Amino acid sequence: MKSAIVKNLRPEFEPVAVVWSDTIPDGAFQFKKGKFGCVLNLFALAGTNGKIAAGSRESIICTGGRAALGFGTDFDASENALDLHAALFSKGLKSAENKAAYQAQMAAAPKNWRAMYEYGERRHCSPELAKAWILHELPRYDIVYRYVVFKPLRRTAVDENIRAVIFPVNPVELSGLVTLAGSVMQGTDPVRVPQGTDCCSLSAFAYFEAESATPKAVMGMLGIDGREVMRRRFRDEILTLTLPGPLFFRMEQEADDSVFQLPSWKKLAGR
Repeated sequence: MKSAIVKNLRPEFEPVAVVWSDTIPDGAFQFKKGKFGCVLNLFALAGTNGKIAAGSRESIICTGGRAALGFGTDFDASENALDLHAALFSKGLKSAENKAAYQAQMAAAPKNWRAMYEYGERRHCSPELAKAWILHELPRYDIVYRYVVFKPLRRTAVDENIRAVIFPVNPVELSGLVTLAGSVMQGTDPVRVPQGTDCCSLSAFAYFEAESATPKAVMGMLGIDGREVMRRRFRDEILTLTLPGPLFFRMEQEADDSVFQLPSWKKLAGR
């Protein structure tokens, strides 16, 4: 699709549409079944290489990745699962209630994950807060579609089932997008910065915002995993701003008569 936002923003990196679909194009990238792959890399392939990438229940084996894309949530499928993930999201082994079970899970993990299991992701200072996030704060979806597709926006048709559009942005691009978002919304807070996994900031939190009467943009890639991916694929100063579908299309209507037409913006754009 041709985007008025992109025409005016002139971003360095490709905006990426998040599409729900029962089919994917021939040649679309997927992880091999049974082999771990991070959802963040599906987004990055589309944003830096212009490729179409997709995840499904069969190809995404990461529990967090499936929850983020909307393929069900298993963090609390049992008390043991809840304890495991609450410890992982807080302080690792010392947060685990059942340390023997946690150590067994850590020993079975790939070697490059074991330090993460031992120390935890430190997203929460206690397992109690982590459990509260899992049970009450994480948006939960079990969509009826087979695939969640990451497509370069320019390769996406306007009539596709676009759920969100992810913009990888530098500080100047971020300022333009946030100003445009704020200009079409009431209030003073057009951006949500949720605590949670980086893949959730690209998808699940944006799904949730899309259902709101006043959907907000979602800032992301603020976790350690996200920053590692941005360093490898983009640059250290690049963040993401995900626009839920309804907000994106409202901003599209305003983009040709907005902050982007200011002479001061034109001095900054595209640099």
